[in-house]
Amino acid sequence: MKLKFHIAALLSFLAIGSSQAQEYSLPQLLELAMKNDFSIQSARLDERKTNAKIDEVKSALLPSVNVSGDYKRYFKIPGQVVPASAFGGPEGEYSTLAFGLPYNLSTTAQVTQNLYNPSVRYALKAANLNRELTSLSTIKTKEDVAYNVTDAYYNLVTVVQQMAFLDSNLISLDRMYKVSDLLYQNKLGQRVDVDRILINKTTTETQLETLKDNYNQLVNLLKSYTGTPQSEQMRIAVSVSDVSLPAQSQDAELKRTDVALLQKQRDLNELQDKNIKSGFIPTVNAYGTANMAFYAKAGENSTFQDVPGYWAGLQLNWSVFDGLARRAKRSQNQIDNEKLNVQLRQVKESIAMEEANARNKFAVEQRNINAKKDQVALASRVYKQIQLQFKEGTVSLTDVIQAENSNLDAQSNYLTSLVQLLKAELEWKKATGSLIQK
Repeated sequence: MKLKFHIAALLSFLAIGSSQAQEYSLPQLLELAMKNDFSIQSARLDERKTNAKIDEVKSALLPSVNVSGDYKRYFKIPGQVVPASAFGGPEGEYSTLAFGLPYNLSTTAQVTQNLYNPSVRYALKAANLNRELTSLSTIKTKEDVAYNVTDAYYNLVTVVQQMAFLDSNLISLDRMYKVSDLLYQNKLGQRVDVDRILINKTTTETQLETLKDNYNQLVNLLKSYTGTPQSEQMRIAVSVSDVSLPAQSQDAELKRTDVALLQKQRDLNELQDKNIKSGFIPTVNAYGTANMAFYAKAGENSTFQDVPGYWAGLQLNWSVFDGLARRAKRSQNQIDNEKLNVQLRQVKESIAMEEANARNKFAVEQRNINAKKDQVALASRVYKQIQLQFKEGTVSLTDVIQAENSNLDAQSNYLTSLVQLLKAELEWKKATGSLIQK
């Protein structure tokens, strides 16, 4: 099946002031939306943020350097109580002695390096998984945008086709109105016939104006999806060709981004469980410290002394018992994992249902569309013949109106089938994960 609508004359009112505007086809609209849609731009920023978080996690593998300083000015040096016998005094008595100088400055530099910490390794793996999750989320956002753009475009196609039908009907009604008015003026017809045609003509004009507004709203919606300023003009190339579905794929669910997201979340959940278990393992850090202390005293017997100190060591940290907190965390993690498995089975069943429904719906509408297209041609031919007979005075206006209603019904049925066919194709693409090229 191939449908193509040329409506330059019909939509000339939309081209006023936009003759220089570029005309966009559906593939061009999708390409533009992939670049400019705000939600996709936001998703790309999330990817950049995730990469920055990975750099943050990697920093735990590098040594850390800390420098601290401390300055004290003692107005009264703190004393210490010591046995008097230590300085030749009597046993059992104590003296209070003040050691040190009133000015104290201490500067310390310490370098620390993780030697063994499995939590850091798991955190790095989790960060990489998060990057994959963020990338999949971006793909999911692109799929949603592609679905919305295509849906809006298909709605625009049906609006344009309906406008074309109404415009054709309006031309016929206008001719009929002139003929009936001429017959009335020459006393060969009735005023009621003229009025009835005028009512139908006015109703059709109102419907056409409503559709024009719907058209403009859909164009504005496509501007929003493609990041085009509302103040700019946009022309849409309206065409639908070769709507068909390929053979059923056995790995359709493997192409679905929401399945991949759940699988990655399950992998991340398993990694988090390993990280929790690693909390039972001690960690080892190496460190080196350089300290320089300065002591000073002002006055007649002023002095200034510096006392350096350097040392290195290993530090062992082992959380032997944490009040069963890790056990509770693992229990929560296992429940989350079971929940993810349930969600994954649910999504797979939903995918199978969506694909089957879309395929069945497409098959039905594909069989119907050609028959309804023939019905439109037949109803239009009958309508034109009745109009000619009305001009010749061989049929009544009631016959004309009945033929007109039959023509409108055939057009409406055709449009309904067209919409359902296009939507079934779109739903099938969504179900099989083929909305965008990955």
